[in-house]
Amino acid sequence: TASALVFIFFQLAREQTVQERIFNEIHALYDRKPQADKSFRPQDYAELKFMDRALKECLRLWPPVTFISRAITDDIVLADGALLPAGCVANVQIFDLHRDPEQFPDPERFDPDGFLPESVDKRNPYAYV
Repeated sequence: TASALVFIFFQLAREQTVQERIFNEIHALYDRKPQADKSFRPQDYAELKFMDRALKECLRLWPPVTFISRAITDDIVLADGALLPAGCVANVQIFDLHRDPEQFPDPERFDPDGFLPESVDKRNPYAYV
């Protein structure tokens, strides 16, 4: 959690317009609340659509977990014919996965709109971990 927050703050510090949009989105939600109860509840965060996309984009660029390892229990033959034999360890490099230009056009650019539903629908569902 700490490393995720550091990278989120790092990225948002570089994105003034994104900061302003998040601030305005939070402020608009606050303004819609009744004067008698301005407190935020967990369900309120679902309304912060842009903030959600911006946080996902921060985590795409700077994943706090850079790889996942799994022990292969049965032989697996990949589409290209390569064999992953039982007993070996397979690593998924999340940092590289999140920078695949086939899944994320211009993958080094910070783009919260890459998490709009129409963008997500075009991607492999396993492209963002």
